[in-house]
Amino acid sequence: MLGLKSETPVKWAEIVMQDLNTFLTDHAYNEMKAAQSAMAVINHQPDDTEFVNTMSALAIEEMQHFEMVYRWIQKMQLQLGQESQNAYAMQLRKFFPKTKDRQEKFLQKLMLSSLMEARSCERFDTLIPVLEPQYPELARFYKDLFVSEARHYRVFLDYARKFGGKERIDQIWDKLLTYEAELINSLGQKPLVHG
Repeated sequence: MLGLKSETPVKWAEIVMQDLNTFLTDHAYNEMKAAQSAMAVINHQPDDTEFVNTMSALAIEEMQHFEMVYRWIQKMQLQLGQESQNAYAMQLRKFFPKTKDRQEKFLQKLMLSSLMEARSCERFDTLIPVLEPQYPELARFYKDLFVSEARHYRVFLDYARKFGGKERIDQIWDKLLTYEAELINSLGQKPLVHG
């Protein structure tokens, strides 16, 4: 369904279980950044009413997810810590050559957002069965979230194809997936969504 070229090992989920506070903090900030990304791309197609409405609704949904994760932090009597650097996102951006072309930057943002949503989904899917025995309600929360994140992945990718041309975007997307698989395989040692 997600088309990723690499699967997260269960070992990553076991690392998360040892430090749920760090993981939930990182997840909360990721939701906030996802909302910011959705709002940022609106400026690239402000005359496309469907696009603006879709991205606006997506940004609101991501902020609702931030609230939900923060409620879990409070419910578990944890603290929202400081935002950590997202090495995954920084390395992922290096796939694309630097450009001053506004349209190319826009298409890159859409593809990067799509891929980060897809990887989040895959990570949640890996985490759920490890969470279930000890935290069944939290596991259910991640099952529900999986559906939303999968939809977001499709929305960003579909718009990249719409604005960039399906054939061209699919060629770039395939190479990006290969690059991402190598990158994610070098991570997985930290209790972070993409760590």
